[in-house]
Amino acid sequence: MTTFHRVLGTIIVVLFVVIVLSGLVLRLMGRRETPTALWAVQHWTENLLIVQTVFGIVLLVMGRRVVGDSVPWFHYLYGSLFPLIAIVAGRLAGLRRGEREYVGLALGAFVAFGLTLRAVQTGCGEAVPILRCFGL
Repeated sequence: MTTFHRVLGTIIVVLFVVIVLSGLVLRLMGRRETPTALWAVQHWTENLLIVQTVFGIVLLVMGRRVVGDSVPWFHYLYGSLFPLIAIVAGRLAGLRRGEREYVGLALGAFVAFGLTLRAVQTGCGEAVPILRCFGL
């Protein structure tokens, strides 16, 4: 996994955590409206996920493959298809509510967080401790 791909994946995981925690805090505070800043974070996270997916496809076309995972296609599903489905579903759930849209955003981000984290882990290889995947 290239450094750019790994760093961008780490940023996306962190942004998903920010969305989830923001939704939790907003719910605990009893807020009805979704702050514009949360929509912006959601929007940029989606954009970065698309950039990450395109970059991953470029790496795949260039002949770079996932190393260290017994089932490499999991990396491709965890890293692109499933998180995109989760954030789109979260956005749709948020838009249908009328108020407290952040609940749908947070739930979608929670699912996408887990899937993206798993994508980073499968990309780094099973034998590599997860903290080393994030450069720690």
